[in-house]
Amino acid sequence: MTFGKNKRMALILVLLIFSAFFFAGCTTLSVTKPRATLTAYPNEITSGEAVNLDARESLTSEGVITKFVWDFGDGNSSETLVGFTSHTFRNPGKYSIKVTVTNSEGGTDSATTDIFVNGVPVVILEMPQLVKSGESVVIDASNSYDPEGGIIQYEWDTNLSKDTDKNGNPVDDVDFTEESITISTSRSGIISGRVKITDDVGASVTKDWEIDVNTRNYEVRWVKKVREYDWNGNLKTGEEWNVSHIPSTQGILYSIDATLSLIQDGNPLGDENFTLSLEVPSSGWVADAESSRSTPEQNAKAEISRYQLNSIPNGTQMYSSDSKELLLENLFDTSSQFGEGNWMWEVHSRGLDSGLPFDFPDGIDPGNSWELKVTFEVYEPVIVELAY
Repeated sequence: MTFGKNKRMALILVLLIFSAFFFAGCTTLSVTKPRATLTAYPNEITSGEAVNLDARESLTSEGVITKFVWDFGDGNSSETLVGFTSHTFRNPGKYSIKVTVTNSEGGTDSATTDIFVNGVPVVILEMPQLVKSGESVVIDASNSYDPEGGIIQYEWDTNLSKDTDKNGNPVDDVDFTEESITISTSRSGIISGRVKITDDVGASVTKDWEIDVNTRNYEVRWVKKVREYDWNGNLKTGEEWNVSHIPSTQGILYSIDATLSLIQDGNPLGDENFTLSLEVPSSGWVADAESSRSTPEQNAKAEISRYQLNSIPNGTQMYSSDSKELLLENLFDTSSQFGEGNWMWEVHSRGLDSGLPFDFPDGIDPGNSWELKVTFEVYEPVIVELAY
């Protein structure tokens, strides 16, 4: 009897232990898990842009959802109390985003979604480091590329201060569409431009560039030159001859010597009377000279001369200019040089000086041959461009 009683007690104990394990297991399985959902929009973006992540339609049948844990797939994560967030992706690629939802009962569930991040084109510009005025500049963007290997397009605006298409926005003009461009320069200063590169899915990037155009350096020294002019003719009493000319366009006038010579024709009626006149309107200079001779054997002459018309630079000077032509314009500023512009000469025959109290009838005066020689001393620049 004792043996049977012990056997029944052992059986009861086994049943009690089994029941404890059974009910404990039922308690664990009864924890209610939430149901996670995840939507990403847009699911295709460009690097540097943000994607919106929405898990607000996640549900739980017991309790409430207490937190959302986000794994963005790029090494970053975050935790929020609400099922909505956003994230910016800096690098191109395909990313799997996961959200883990936890409810107040301790239950969890996860959902995932994939997005694609398109990489913007990479801009690589090549241009010269030193540019001098008058040179052409090549800006090359041909080494630029799309990270995904797509075809890229180019749009160049070569002057950000000029509204070429007249739409009110000076920085969106399209002056060129080639992968490299050539810009001509004529003046020193900064040229500002922009290139926009767009890939085959519409992602674009812009890059501004500047070209610092430098002036050119010149060495200038002044060399003396002699410019000679020679005119001749024949005038009768009352007749005149005149001419207008520019003695120098690229030099500084220093002196002028003019001699009018009357050819001795042995006229027994008396000396010829000629007048040599000069007018330089730009400088307000007027000069006259009457012909004369010391002896009957000499030719009658009239002379006009003047020296130190302008001061001449000494030694060698250094100049900076955008071009040799502009330098010459500055060197010969018409407002500061004496004798610039036209020189107007006139030779006038006033007739014979016979000493008689009457004039000779027409036809007796055979006229007189003359020659006018004018010599200018001019200092002209020798310009040498320096490499530095």
